[in-house]
Amino acid sequence: MNDLIRLLRLYRPYAGWIALSIAASLAATLANIGLMAASGWFITAMALAGVVAQSFNYFTPAAVIRAFAILRTGGRYLDRLISHEATFRLLATSRGWLFAHLEPLAPGALSDFRSGDLMARLKGDVDRLELVFLRLLAPLAVAALSSIVVILTLARHDGRLAAAVGAALLVAGLILPFAAAFAGRGAGRRTAEISAEIRTSIVDDLDGLALLQLTGADRRRFDALDRRYGDLIAEEARLARSTGFGQSGVALAGDLAAGATLLIGVPLVSSGRMSGPDLTMATLLALAAFEAFNGVPAAFTGLAGTLASARRIFALVDRQPIVVDPAKPQNPPARFDLEFTRVGLTYPGASRPALADIDLCIPEGARVAIVGSSGAGKSSLVDLLVRFRNPTSGQIRLGGAPIDQLSGEAVRERIAVVPQNAHLFTATIADNLRLARPDASDAELREAAAAACLLSSIEALPQGFDTPVGIAGARLSGGEARRLAIARALLAASPILVLDEPSEGLDAETENDLFDALLARNVGRTLILLTHRFSAIERMDEIIVIEAGRIVERGRFDELSERDGAFRRLFDRIDETIGHP
Repeated sequence: MNDLIRLLRLYRPYAGWIALSIAASLAATLANIGLMAASGWFITAMALAGVVAQSFNYFTPAAVIRAFAILRTGGRYLDRLISHEATFRLLATSRGWLFAHLEPLAPGALSDFRSGDLMARLKGDVDRLELVFLRLLAPLAVAALSSIVVILTLARHDGRLAAAVGAALLVAGLILPFAAAFAGRGAGRRTAEISAEIRTSIVDDLDGLALLQLTGADRRRFDALDRRYGDLIAEEARLARSTGFGQSGVALAGDLAAGATLLIGVPLVSSGRMSGPDLTMATLLALAAFEAFNGVPAAFTGLAGTLASARRIFALVDRQPIVVDPAKPQNPPARFDLEFTRVGLTYPGASRPALADIDLCIPEGARVAIVGSSGAGKSSLVDLLVRFRNPTSGQIRLGGAPIDQLSGEAVRERIAVVPQNAHLFTATIADNLRLARPDASDAELREAAAAACLLSSIEALPQGFDTPVGIAGARLSGGEARRLAIARALLAASPILVLDEPSEGLDAETENDLFDALLARNVGRTLILLTHRFSAIERMDEIIVIEAGRIVERGRFDELSERDGAFRRLFDRIDETIGHP
């Protein structure tokens, strides 16, 4: 019930649209009921008038019938128009609302979610939210309001007619839908869960399709997906049987109500307390009233699946960000020196810290290399630097200001990071570059590409900067994709540039050219290089060596190379020539 209440709160901004939609649907439903009742009355009255050769004014009832027909058509059109407008507005707002909750969670609080799962929640689960309005709120409101009108109309003729039809409507509107929902509750929930699982698997399998083909696992994954589709069809069949039970019951209740109306009405006609045309009208009125309940069983049986989707959405929304901006962030500093004071980081559930007792000062404009083997803690250091995580202990300062007193956006505007696996969007080269600066000119794009040693490669392409990069940069080589990410970071013109394994996938010549260009074109900008390779780091002002999350050695390249320490041991383990013995 709490989930349903939370879900209904999402509809509050659209209460006006919902009310208009219900009003239009109610008008169409009442017009349909009135059309059947008036037509029955008219035909019966005409027949009786003909039998007794009595004059009959057919203009008025004919006009009423035409009015009901026009109102039914217009009401249905307005209902579709308004309900779809409200639904599309709700879906658009809901996706924006969910994404706004997701953005502060990334990346740390979402690390245990598969990308396909997040996509399934953003797309499939949000799509299911519309069912609450289209298949639950509107049908129930229209059915209830139209039933009241029918019962009051019948009560004017005889209270027993109203009571009999009212009892049948109660069965059709509450008892049968609840029974159908109870019978299909498990199937509805499992349908939502399996659908989400299938969407997640499809996204993941498409992302790794090349690997699946290389390893021969594609057929196994296809068979597994096929089995889950079989499970989904089986659950949908169970749900359809429950819904069919409810809908058949509604039809039967309508027939019984019509029969009860005849049983009660015939004696009334015989005694002269009710006319024959009125009995026909009452019978058709009772029968038509149940058309409003045709969709109610499906609404109840589908509610379990909708609530399952809502719970998956609320599970994301209720997650707390790992890093929360201060209520009143400090103004960003004018200086850009970095200072780590006894900084430590322990991941939840970890047996040992990822970083411990990090004391580090990086002056503005310095060029620092942080080296260590994979898993030493270099990437964790970057996460702390850009406020993706908060340190477990200690403090980080940017320009003298505690970094946790600055907004994450302000910090990331001043620190450009090229991660080890930088993402490229399915767009053109120019579009990917302009993510850093949407207003960048073509000349600035060329300058950034040249600084990343990529300009000649781009100009060799037929479409140049308008070349699509493909899904995640699939049309580019690994080295080109990495240099494109570097060019994007350079275009941002942030005062601090962090490069995580920038030379991965590059040949020695391109690697040297890249570092030459980076050092020549970024004078005055702080450059932090994270790597476990040793190419070009001899030109850094300082080298920091990290082992098991701790700084174990620091100094210039020539000093560390001659010293029998951690740097030298790391150097000896790596099969790479750096031009020194």
